[in-house]
Amino acid sequence: MTSILAAVAVWLFLWLGFFPLEIFAEDTAPSAETQTQGEQGTESREEKRGGLRGRIESRFYGATPEEQTRLEEERKRLSAAAAVFGTDPTAINGYYQLEYGHNTFLHNLRTDTATAEARLPITPNFVMRVTMPYVWADLNQPRGFTTNGASDLLVRFGGRVYASPELAVFVGGDATFPTGSNDQLSTGKYTLGPGGAVAVPLPRVRSLFFSFVQDYSSVGGDPSRANLHFMRVTSAFNTIWSERWWSTASMEWDMNWNQNRKTTMNLVGEIGHRLDQHWNIFASYGAGVMGRDSFLGLDWTVQLGVRWVFMTPFFQERVFEQFPKPGPPSQ
Repeated sequence: MTSILAAVAVWLFLWLGFFPLEIFAEDTAPSAETQTQGEQGTESREEKRGGLRGRIESRFYGATPEEQTRLEEERKRLSAAAAVFGTDPTAINGYYQLEYGHNTFLHNLRTDTATAEARLPITPNFVMRVTMPYVWADLNQPRGFTTNGASDLLVRFGGRVYASPELAVFVGGDATFPTGSNDQLSTGKYTLGPGGAVAVPLPRVRSLFFSFVQDYSSVGGDPSRANLHFMRVTSAFNTIWSERWWSTASMEWDMNWNQNRKTTMNLVGEIGHRLDQHWNIFASYGAGVMGRDSFLGLDWTVQLGVRWVFMTPFFQERVFEQFPKPGPPSQ
């Protein structure tokens, strides 16, 4: 329970505690009690003319041409910063990353994991990511074991099919391979499944909101091992504090389709710092809040990592054309 409360506190601290005051100050217009009758009449006429949709659009895009220009420039800045930090899942960038993590699960299972990851921008709109973990596992039980070795290899591939200052869309897929050193460190199954991500810059709160959906389904492997089919949804607010600092508050939700749709939920907070043009370091802490007794659920976790980011793709030709952007309305 203590680890759950700590994770929730970290998540709220990173998401809300550091948010600019602008998010809490909607408008500085006087209240209805202090407005004159003429002012209230003017506001009523504006609401009737714009309605709720108009007010939402003015908050998102800006109420004046000057504000619209400022917000659009801020959207571009946020997307560019997240790409340089390596935190935007829709960005076409590359990085080499090494991460160390300590994970504690229920039933006295603890693991220490060193994960090497390479994200390779093949073309300006197509990337491939390879993740290889090395695991030290400890089952502190009467008939437990202590082992270490390589775990399953993950390969992600896909491309950015749409990009505008307001929205970016990434579509691809994931495949895992049973490369574990022994049965305790591997699922024993090949999996394949689609995946996709969307990213929306929120300039009024200096954040990039993104959500990533993945589906894993076993397509072969050891017939004596249980089949796998689960879906993972990760949603996060990536707040850009400056050219050097960022934080991310994320929620990971999993549904195991093969166990009566049992669900898990993990909350993670991350803080990162950009050292120079390429090097970034980050640290995170999280805990499970629901379904912690499942194989996808955590008790608590802490992660430390270093990431070397580069932006130039290996080849300049696009794999496919992006969806057309909407043009101005016809007269």
